Amino acid sequence: MMKRISTNFKWRRRALLSALTGMGVVLLGVGPRSGLTNDASTPPWGKLTQVDGGVDYYQRFANPLPVGPTFFPIGVWFESVVDSLSAVNKDVGVNIFVVVTADSRLEIIKNSGMFAILQQSEFAGNESALANSSVVGWELHDEIDMQVDISEVDARLQNIRGRLPEDGRLRYNNYGKGVVFWLNDDDAARLVNSYQDIVSADTYWFTDPDIAGAWQGGKLLNNGRPLTESQTRRAANYGYTVDRLRGLDDMDGTRRPVWSFVELGWPSDVEPEKGGRAIKPAEMNAAVWHSIIAGARGIIYFNHSFGGPYLSQHLLRDPNYLDIRAAVRDTNARIAQLAPVLNAPFVLDYAKCDAGIRSMAKYYDGRYYIFSGNTENETREASCTVAGPANGVAKLIGEDRSVQIVNGTFTDKFEDGNTIHIYQIEP
Repeated sequence: MMKRISTNFKWRRRALLSALTGMGVVLLGVGPRSGLTNDASTPPWGKLTQVDGGVDYYQRFANPLPVGPTFFPIGVWFESVVDSLSAVNKDVGVNIFVVVTADSRLEIIKNSGMFAILQQSEFAGNESALANSSVVGWELHDEIDMQVDISEVDARLQNIRGRLPEDGRLRYNNYGKGVVFWLNDDDAARLVNSYQDIVSADTYWFTDPDIAGAWQGGKLLNNGRPLTESQTRRAANYGYTVDRLRGLDDMDGTRRPVWSFVELGWPSDVEPEKGGRAIKPAEMNAAVWHSIIAGARGIIYFNHSFGGPYLSQHLLRDPNYLDIRAAVRDTNARIAQLAPVLNAPFVLDYAKCDAGIRSMAKYYDGRYYIFSGNTENETREASCTVAGPANGVAKLIGEDRSVQIVNGTFTDKFEDGNTIHIYQIEP
């Protein structure tokens, strides 16, 4: 079944408050403890640490995703691939289908040069799927943490893994509010670290009518108190979900890629007067970039609307959603342009921005890049201090302007909570 936000799930357990609660300034991405490098490629300022799992992580699997620096996974959830309309997904920059309908024609995916992670429940015994080189992995059980009591989840996932073909393909699973909000850290970390090679969780901060509650978003971000509307409907929260997963993932001392879910439409069936709504194009773009700033190594778009004026299972090819489609194309084009940078190492101890601005620094091809986003829904001028150069220019990618670095600091304006700035700095 297509998944939708439910307002009726029983809250089974209370989650421990994330260690990342109350963030003001957040500095850069944090990679594996063993990933710090200090060799000849080290930049003039800061220390390098690799992306989670390393840039060649996918190479260890059979039928691997591309491991070159130009590939960044951009997926669409539960799409139907049955005819030429499927090409629309590639046209907007999607490169992987994550779960497809049972009637999908896998040869279309292969012939288009795209990839697929298929649900084991429908394809694990399918000879066509097993023989298709575009099938790179198996999805285990979506949101099992919300549907099965924690006392039974491990046995269920072990059983699923045991029934999968021994084909060397990667294993992927998406979790939900159990891992992010309800489960204690030990149980949540066990799920994140034990059963899959790529992990994600879906928390739709802009559109979920219940997520502000004390035992949902309030538990993660506000010491168990309900969130206000402004605290809830903000792009930075998508990054905090990634933080939660990466923090749990690190509890076993190793790193694996975390991918982030972002919705494209109206994923609940709740009316506006009860909190239902659709995501806006600018919100979608900011949610994607806050996910990446937090360290996400892939993006998956939830491509369905179960409420609002236009119900749809295929937003990216639905004429009623041309505005979000155009925005997705632009966002994905920027990701593709910067994929070598996104796959490059993080730089620790290089940049520090004012409270309310989240940043990530990268070093690629002799240049620094700072990705920054406003964490609050308000206009602010903010400064970032860099370790070097003391004086110079920070060029803004995609904005046709630059700001001056004076005495190691530059200042810029962030219009609202959806503002993202990407700076390129020459040493």
